[in-house]
Amino acid sequence: MLLSAGSALASCGPIVTDDGEQLFPGDPNFPSSALDLGESVFVGRVVGLTDSDRTATFAVDEVWRGPDLPASVVVHGSGADLFGFSSVDRTWEAGVTYLVFAEVDGNQLSSTACNLTQPWSEGLTAVRPSDARPPSDAADVGSGGIPIAWLVAIGAAAGVVIISVVAFRRAR
Repeated sequence: MLLSAGSALASCGPIVTDDGEQLFPGDPNFPSSALDLGESVFVGRVVGLTDSDRTATFAVDEVWRGPDLPASVVVHGSGADLFGFSSVDRTWEAGVTYLVFAEVDGNQLSSTACNLTQPWSEGLTAVRPSDARPPSDAADVGSGGIPIAWLVAIGAAAGVVIISVVAFRRAR
């Protein structure tokens, strides 16, 4: 069963700030105090998609709240249930820059349709915190902590070994 964005949002209730203000998922008009609602808040562009567009790899531009993030992170749009589908799953669009409100669970980031994550708009600069910072040089988040460059290098080395073994056996 496919759900439209409207039906996904219908299953989300209002988000209530510490000040008692009610906000709704994706609402672009929120006070800067609403940044406290995300464990990790960052601005990033989607550079890769998997899992029916529910899992996105982001190129991180700025970290607004939470732990330091590397230049590349993976965010699951399905929340805690990474293997099922639900009415609150978020899907992403390739090439789009988002302000992401993510939950942090160990080395995994997730962001369902029930938070303030939204495509970037210039109006969001009004809530940009003064302590926003660039991404760190740490390992990629969401890929098990192994940097993608290492995975590529290991894969290339394995490929060379396999080709060498096959070539050696054929030469005999």
